[in-house]
Amino acid sequence: MTQKHQKELQSSIKRPQSLKISAKKTKKILKRLSQGDIFQDIEIIENIEVEKSIVTVHKISFPFVVCLNQDCDLETDFWNNDEVLCDNNLLHILIAPAFIFEQFLSGNHWGNIFSNNRPQKRKDTTIKKIIDNEIPRYHYLNFPDKDIPDLIIDFKHFFSVYKKNIYDQIDKRFCSLDDLFKEKINQRFSYYISRIGLPEHPV
Repeated sequence: MTQKHQKELQSSIKRPQSLKISAKKTKKILKRLSQGDIFQDIEIIENIEVEKSIVTVHKISFPFVVCLNQDCDLETDFWNNDEVLCDNNLLHILIAPAFIFEQFLSGNHWGNIFSNNRPQKRKDTTIKKIIDNEIPRYHYLNFPDKDIPDLIIDFKHFFSVYKKNIYDQIDKRFCSLDDLFKEKINQRFSYYISRIGLPEHPV
């Protein structure tokens, strides 16, 4: 964990006690990737630029990411291993970025990737809806564990990453969600990406 993320983690643990539990980690951690795995400080290659003899690799470091693949697919892929060349194997892992909720409220959770949003408070109407998981784009996680901060998943920016990239960073797995809670995430993610998009402006 980077020093910056350590400070954010420590400062985010203070939170209202009246919030209902919306996440619980499982006690059994598998060797393989699992649906609902939460990783910390994951580096993703954004793109590679080649100019003459100079190769530049651009990376994005996410404070947290959540695995969205179905567990049956991850299990089949693990037992097949790469020695079995069949189309049941996974090429990439589907993940969504997650952020410490207090940093999300501050509006600077994306760092220098996007412009900062205006700061918000827990008592704001929109934030209350996010906490109650009433806004499809986001999924709020409140753990009963005092050492785990509140997290927020942003479904809008989901992406895939090369499978080996994640397995090479398996030691950065922060925790794995219990069955009920990981299924809830996938249900809400499925609802979000299956919504019917209508143009905001006349065509």
